Amino acid sequence: MPSAHHRDREKALATGQRLTALMDERGITAEQLSSKVRIQSSTLENFCAGHPSIPSDVLRGMAAELGTSVEYLLTSSDDPRPPVGAREMA
Repeated sequence: MPSAHHRDREKALATGQRLTALMDERGITAEQLSSKVRIQSSTLENFCAGHPSIPSDVLRGMAAELGTSVEYLLTSSDDPRPPVGAREMA
């Protein structure tokens, strides 16, 4: 049975893969997204590489900019669409 640390690492890697795939699909560079959510591009690159802890405000901002949900980024959902009404609230 994998340890909690191992599961957290796998989840962080999956989140990073989803971030990278969405940026590619939407034609958004790491520099553009990091500027929009007000973090350094090296920080975003760390998240994409599987850094295990993304602050909730940054996560919400990235989800909004990428047109998806926090749940999708965190792998809690397989549906990449944003929640209904999310764009109107952003």
